[in-house]
Amino acid sequence: MLEKFFVFLTKLTQSFFTFLKILFRSNLFLKKHQSDSNSCFILGNGPSLKKVLEQDQSILQQATLICVNKFPDTEHFVKIKPKYWIFASPQYWESDTIDPNTSIRKNIVKALVENVDWKLNVFCPNLAKSNPSFVQKLRSNPNLNIIFYNTTPIEGLSTINRWFMRNGLGSPRPHNVLIPAILMAINSGFKNIYLLGADHSWIPLISVNEKNVALVNQQHFYDAETSKSDIMYSEGVRPRRLYEILEKLMFAFRSYFDLKDYASSRGVTIYNCTSSSFIDAFERKSIQDVEKYD
Repeated sequence: MLEKFFVFLTKLTQSFFTFLKILFRSNLFLKKHQSDSNSCFILGNGPSLKKVLEQDQSILQQATLICVNKFPDTEHFVKIKPKYWIFASPQYWESDTIDPNTSIRKNIVKALVENVDWKLNVFCPNLAKSNPSFVQKLRSNPNLNIIFYNTTPIEGLSTINRWFMRNGLGSPRPHNVLIPAILMAINSGFKNIYLLGADHSWIPLISVNEKNVALVNQQHFYDAETSKSDIMYSEGVRPRRLYEILEKLMFAFRSYFDLKDYASSRGVTIYNCTSSSFIDAFERKSIQDVEKYD
């Protein structure tokens, strides 16, 4: 009984500090987006998405799609013309970084600005407003509709967390872009959310070299055959240590259970249609078994 009390007290304290973080970091008056569709597919960039794009593109072309990160800089982007794109990493708009992926992110933004000739909703972290030139660059293409959202990490009591999420004030720790993608899909009114390319199969691909540098082979559908083990950077500044990599993964996998709980409270069902996915929070379903795409 005493242990349960201390657990409650700890979570209550976390909720209090989350509230303080929201006051200082979140925009309390962001306009909410409402979708006109009932269902959506979220396309993670895991290696399994390659097979889906090759074999099930006709299904995707009927569906409302949310893509993430590098997808706009691939040949498939202009073919299937997704309705949404989302990113979360501050390295997209922060210039003071040694992260080698900086050039990749610049190419993604360039692809958005130059290639999008259809209406594309862009979920953009509110913190990106700290770099007005970055936001202005996105807005230079009139086809891009910018929807700002808060990325403030929330922790603590589930009831309070659900209230924070429902009001768009924060997110379960966004250590992976799939986390805010799912949250924004729920808050946009989608009732059925299908995940593709959400492999999250990094655990067997973690190693430590002879210099005690932790490495991860972060495979994607566009580089699964050529990707190599590499450093995972912390905020674009220094290599993550092994315990930091594992901690990052732990927070991500735990966040999916927080999202499942929140989705249930909103009458939303999340299906994981990714073959061999490591995510254990959501009900599994084959993409061929998805009956409606509206």
